[in-house]
Amino acid sequence: MSAVRKSALAGLIVILSAIAVIGWMRTPTCRPASAPPPCPETAGIALETAASTQTAPPPLKAPSAPPPDPAERERKRFERNDDNDDRLVSREEYLDPRRKSFARMDTNGDGIIDFEEYSVEQRERFAASDCNASGTLTPDEFKSTATRKDAPEPDC
Repeated sequence: MSAVRKSALAGLIVILSAIAVIGWMRTPTCRPASAPPPCPETAGIALETAASTQTAPPPLKAPSAPPPDPAERERKRFERNDDNDDRLVSREEYLDPRRKSFARMDTNGDGIIDFEEYSVEQRERFAASDCNASGTLTPDEFKSTATRKDAPEPDC
């Protein structure tokens, strides 16, 4: 492994460790951005209980980092794909991550991804949104299935 990769990996470990510490210090009422909102029937109860039992400290905000340089981001992406550090990305190096992703999705190992294997994530999202486990989504439950790529993180 090249010295550049080793130092980049060490820097990544430091950043991930800092993120983990900040996440650990956050209040337990926070939900990840990808999690569906609480069920409408129980949301008020949870907020009322939390408010009556404790006063949460103000949230910690990480300092905003400068926007990443596009050229630097591409250089790092290239280096991640150049497994043998020869400054070239072969067809095999390029396809290897895609093969691994395909293999994870092909749960029965038959070399084909059928609809059931492909739709696992969507079925999990539906189950998480179906608060009353009725097998159907109310309008309020359905709202939680929307995906927002540019949605802000929860302010908690």
